[in-house]
Amino acid sequence: MFNPSEFFHFILNPQYQSIERKDTHVLGTAIKIYLLSLLFIGLVNLINITILRVILTLPIDETFEVPSSLKEHLWIFFLLVVIIAPILEEVIFRLSLIFDPINIALSVSTLIALIIHKVCNGFITIMTFAFLFLLLYQLVFKYRVEFISFWNKYFKYIFYFLSITFGLVHISNYKFVEVGQYFIAPLLIFPQLAIGFILSFTRVYYKRGFLICIIFHALMNMISVSVFLLQYSH
Repeated sequence: MFNPSEFFHFILNPQYQSIERKDTHVLGTAIKIYLLSLLFIGLVNLINITILRVILTLPIDETFEVPSSLKEHLWIFFLLVVIIAPILEEVIFRLSLIFDPINIALSVSTLIALIIHKVCNGFITIMTFAFLFLLLYQLVFKYRVEFISFWNKYFKYIFYFLSITFGLVHISNYKFVEVGQYFIAPLLIFPQLAIGFILSFTRVYYKRGFLICIIFHALMNMISVSVFLLQYSH
């Protein structure tokens, strides 16, 4: 089961090769991490938001903005947020923490394909993903010895980079209308920053860590989007 002391000890000095990944109950661990995160992160975020509201107007939270094409199909929006989004985000930010040519190829090609999807149609996105995946897999597999050495030597920085980047990309959830709002962005995305470190730790520390991460992520999104949709439907 998830142990907070093990988590804090690990993130102070992340090690890749020196730990033996632990076996744990997947669903039980995911639920425990979710409840602990909800208690700690939720409390800190509530305090932050309460104080910040006194200082200035908060930016508009567009985390669960429903696209016009899905306003009549909220169940599709629900599935996208609860199932698809967690899987994609975990593939991009957590899968490659454990080195494997397939993991690296999937993470990078998924990220680039999603970026291209913003400006191109689905066919081009799929073709780009397939091409990049095959190319990257062959490249990483060919030089896997060098990549493994790099992962072992610089894992700490890879761990920190992916954890922090996961939090930073969630700045896009907010619409900033005042200059002063940009200065409080780190406080607004504190939950995502904390979750980024928790899930990165989970991915590396447990044998089925990637599955635990997906379940935790889905639980987190499911509760949040359910509350949002109940309010939205009224």
